Amino acid sequence: MTTQTLTPSDAPVGSTSLSDELMEILTTEYEAPEGTTADTAYDMLGFDSLVLVELAVALTKQFGVQVTDEELQEAGNIAGTIELLRAKGVPA
Repeated sequence: MTTQTLTPSDAPVGSTSLSDELMEILTTEYEAPEGTTADTAYDMLGFDSLVLVELAVALTKQFGVQVTDEELQEAGNIAGTIELLRAKGVPA
């Protein structure tokens, strides 16, 4: 399985995918380093429980669905968070 580095600039003009939106949030608000991929574990990014609480609140506001820090911890990474948000009805 290959892992692609996600960057907001990869989206077509006028289109933003869920992964692009998540990456934008993580890089601008939580300083995820360059080279972070959808498979990079939150703990590898140094995200502790407080950061996951803050991220859960940000995602709840951004996407209009309730997201908890426990769900993010279980999701483990961006790919898992995308699946979580899709399961809650957020369009990809």
